[in-house]
Amino acid sequence: MKAKAIYIVALISMAVINSSCEKFSATAPVHVIFDTDIAPDYDDIGALAVLHALADSGEAIILATVSSNSYETTVPVLSVINTYFNRPDLPVGVLKAPEPSFDCPRKWADTIIARYPHNLRSNDAAMDAIKLYRKVLSSQPDTSVTIITVGYLTNLSNLLASGPDEYSTLTGK
Repeated sequence: MKAKAIYIVALISMAVINSSCEKFSATAPVHVIFDTDIAPDYDDIGALAVLHALADSGEAIILATVSSNSYETTVPVLSVINTYFNRPDLPVGVLKAPEPSFDCPRKWADTIIARYPHNLRSNDAAMDAIKLYRKVLSSQPDTSVTIITVGYLTNLSNLLASGPDEYSTLTGK
């Protein structure tokens, strides 16, 4: 009798989980801006790879990738990753200030930039991070974009402090 009760509870649990999964998978994809410091360590590459996988499965739409690190390899690395995942035209922005600027330990960024195809060869080829944020956000409905930050909060701070511009009459706040 006890085994039968456990079996029934397990069946009910599986039905509830299956129902929850169906509801979850039926939701609209999350629109994302991915903000990263990309160079000091490898966690950002893993996070961005997971985001691209979610986009491939229809669970996310990547609107832009943005670097909060102004070091010279950040834009080319983002371009390599976006190209590798078949999104070479994904908008890329970068902090256009001298700091923060952190190099990659063991020069891993130089290695992947040399070995993999990409369109953006330098930080100069990318848009200013705050301008890109404002451009993308102004084209989306209110509260419809999720910002994922893996690194410094410099871009978010600068976005909040930004004023009206060619993309929006609103302030960053």
